[in-house]
Amino acid sequence: MKPTRSFFAAIIASLMFVSFAAAPLWGFQQEQSDYEVTQNFQTKYKELMQSIEKAQTVQDCAAIMVGIDDLEKEYKPNKALLDKALYPDDFDKTFIIIRGRLAYTQNTLGLIQDQVTRIAALEAQVNDLSTQVEKLTNENGEMLKDIQSLRAQQTQDRQSIDSMKSLIAQLRTNIHRRDQVIFSMVDSIFMQYDKDITQLKDVTKKSLVSHLERNNALDNIRRAVSDNVAFLQATTLSDQDIAAIVGEQKKFASNWKGLGPKLAGIYVSSKQREKEVTTIDTMIAYWGQKADEAMWHSLKHLFHARNFAVQEFSNETEFYNNLMAFLDDQINNTANETKEARYSAYTTFTDSVWNPIVVKTWLPLMHDSAKLTDAQVTDLNSKVAAWQATIQPPRTWWYIGLAVVMLILLIVMYWRIRKPRGVAPQD
Repeated sequence: MKPTRSFFAAIIASLMFVSFAAAPLWGFQQEQSDYEVTQNFQTKYKELMQSIEKAQTVQDCAAIMVGIDDLEKEYKPNKALLDKALYPDDFDKTFIIIRGRLAYTQNTLGLIQDQVTRIAALEAQVNDLSTQVEKLTNENGEMLKDIQSLRAQQTQDRQSIDSMKSLIAQLRTNIHRRDQVIFSMVDSIFMQYDKDITQLKDVTKKSLVSHLERNNALDNIRRAVSDNVAFLQATTLSDQDIAAIVGEQKKFASNWKGLGPKLAGIYVSSKQREKEVTTIDTMIAYWGQKADEAMWHSLKHLFHARNFAVQEFSNETEFYNNLMAFLDDQINNTANETKEARYSAYTTFTDSVWNPIVVKTWLPLMHDSAKLTDAQVTDLNSKVAAWQATIQPPRTWWYIGLAVVMLILLIVMYWRIRKPRGVAPQD
């Protein structure tokens, strides 16, 4: 019994020793952490002071103003600690000093406070959008990996199929959101400068280039195009998914058409960056080509999967001509089919192909992207209506006769139910 007690006593003594020994160490680590907070604050504060001394443009002053606000917000929870560390000054006074220094610099440069404030608001917006871009890019990368992993599975059960559909829907939404945020971010940067980029002074132009580089403008645009192409090739997509990608490519290309020349003008002195702008032109064109190929492939599969003999097509002209020829064949009944077969073909075409998919999804998209004119869309709809006029439901009179018989039976049953029963004889 004694050896056992001695054993536990030794353990307790060891734990107490460790506790007493760790207490000063924990206090030192805590003290060191407070020291690091103070040092990090003072380092960032000095960097902002140095930036004020180097400021030459309204954009420089606006960026510093945002930096001061961010620093104050970041270290506000440590105000009590910093009040002691900054003695005889305190947390609030240091920010009064630095803001006063910035105001003096602005006055020396002849800058108007309202202009600096307006650009500072844009810069804060840029910072927020840049954070969103980074977050969405990381999420998109993870979802693309998950989709590719599910696609690589040899067996596809219901759960994995549902997971893939959910991931595809979320990724499509994320990519669209990220594309919007990127252009909003770059627009917010350019809005801080004069509209005519060619008339910017060298010092202002350098500031704009630095601004774009700091927010990875070109890299984000290039990554966005790459992600869109990867999404297009990730797995088999629905008509709605492909239509969304085609529409997204057209919007992206339109935005880039307005932005690309500005970036080319800004980076004219940097051959490497100027080359990257040209590379993005090529990437967007390639994305458009792949999106169109996916669209035509999806439409061909839509017709052929339901045994509609529309001739092969790979562009809008062939699509229009071959679909019109198919509808003419159905109207003229070149296959000499029975009334029942013609009626069945028409209802299948309109109920499962034309109305729910082609009319709802593809025709508006092709019209908006200038692949089909108003007249061509009208021609196609008119042909489908003309096809309807040549067919009628089979055995129409038989159905009418059956309906009449059913109606008579219902009337007879109704009157039999309403007919009063005889009164029971009284005793």
